[in-house]
Amino acid sequence: MRAKPRLVTITATAVFIVLLVLLLPVFLLGILHVDLVGIARTLHSFFLRWQGLLPHVLTLYAVLIGVIVLLENRNPDRTLAWILVLVLLPVVGVLLYLFLGPRIGKGKIHEEYARQHPSRWKAAMEKRATEQLRFLRSRTRLKEKLEPLPWKTMTLLLNISKSPVATRNHVTVLTNGNATFQALFRDIAAAKRTVHLEYFAISNDSIGRKLKELLERKAREGVIVRLLYDAVGSWKLGPQYVQDLRDAGVAVYPFLPVSFPVLRRRFNYRNHRKIAVLDGRVGFVGGLNIGDTYLGKNRLLGFWRDTHLRIEGEGVAQLQTVFASDWLFCHKATIPEEELHPESASSTAPTTLPRTFLQIVSSGPDTDWSAIFQGYFSLITSARKRLWITTPYFVPDGSILMALKTAALNGVDVRLLLPSKPDHFIVYWATRSNLDELLASGVRVFCYAGGFVHAKIVLADGVASVGTANMDIRSLEINFEVQSFIYDRTITARLEKDFLNDLGQSKELDLHRRRHRPLHERFLESAGRLFSSQL
Repeated sequence: MRAKPRLVTITATAVFIVLLVLLLPVFLLGILHVDLVGIARTLHSFFLRWQGLLPHVLTLYAVLIGVIVLLENRNPDRTLAWILVLVLLPVVGVLLYLFLGPRIGKGKIHEEYARQHPSRWKAAMEKRATEQLRFLRSRTRLKEKLEPLPWKTMTLLLNISKSPVATRNHVTVLTNGNATFQALFRDIAAAKRTVHLEYFAISNDSIGRKLKELLERKAREGVIVRLLYDAVGSWKLGPQYVQDLRDAGVAVYPFLPVSFPVLRRRFNYRNHRKIAVLDGRVGFVGGLNIGDTYLGKNRLLGFWRDTHLRIEGEGVAQLQTVFASDWLFCHKATIPEEELHPESASSTAPTTLPRTFLQIVSSGPDTDWSAIFQGYFSLITSARKRLWITTPYFVPDGSILMALKTAALNGVDVRLLLPSKPDHFIVYWATRSNLDELLASGVRVFCYAGGFVHAKIVLADGVASVGTANMDIRSLEINFEVQSFIYDRTITARLEKDFLNDLGQSKELDLHRRRHRPLHERFLESAGRLFSSQL
């Protein structure tokens, strides 16, 4: 199926924004019975008085548009759309652009991260990654023995994320909320020295209060408890929840607090990571936040289908290092090395642990490369037999779309599992706007009907990726995320089994029926795509 011409999409985006900005105020003023004719006469008088300055204003405005082009040079489509808005709305367009358009925070955030002095452990891991990369590049015979996909992805992530391959690990797949919270709370209760938690969303509900009580108890027992939460993702948490924790001795800090979170929540860089590290020995990472919703208690979404990992071994130190960097960013203080990596956990992992290879990869404004994005791209383009993906939000850029279509056309078994109901209206319809061209290329698309699927999983020829990153541009280029890449067929087989179980509760989409879908669905998909391209 032919993609829509870029110019049409760009122009439609600009016209949509302009009409929205022009018509909404007129509608509201009409409701309030404001004298629109009087306002028009006042504006006309103002224009006649100052029309001599018009050439100078237009010159300055042209310079402003040139600056806009430079600011947005990473995405030409967004640049052209905003230029049309700025030309058609000379005053309102500027204000609209300053609020919605530029991604101005990343440089400052990256700068602040760059000023942080890496810990001894972070430096050691980066050195180990460099040594592993040098070793793999120099061993031609070893590369021949390794399957092409693990070798390529492993090398890429060693190079761009400096994340070493952890070779001794015990990984437990936790399917859904009950298994995850039982394991997490059990390990928190057993912690003797440190509890480090970092979550995008913590809710002040039954499961959230249970966590609070547990953390308060551990702090009173003398365990060092540190908690990070995203100020926007957890904006309903409430000050009393945080104060109770602090009164009990828990160190609690928000990540990048902002004003008016409801209005600005989609336009800021957010920490979307979910990390738990207990005594430096056990780590958790995956898709679940803290709240009753993740136990299936949301009456609108129903059963919550998600996946988390429990890790013991070398990979825990990598999760701990990500947490320590975020803690330093929020608290402006380092964590003592003996608290980050206890002596018994800092040595080489016991040989009793299986040789499960994995890499913990973080990405966001604190990194030079979009490591998770590039890791996903590597898995997709390297797959030769099977590529199964589960994601709640699917709004990727053109490169990911082209890679998926090319893989399917090359004969790879490409399957995409998505939700059948929305928890974010715009993203849901933007996701569905991408499906026709995928179906036309041979990608099989399934919509989960057993509730809401929220897992973030890529399975490609025996390699698995599980973590916090959705397959959308916000996760892959804007948010702070963390993802595990696991090179182990046993773990992948377990995740494949879950995937097939999910397909048993899903409905496969048909291209013919999609082409005859109602007009209102087409409109919602187009609107979702236009809005998502600007957020």
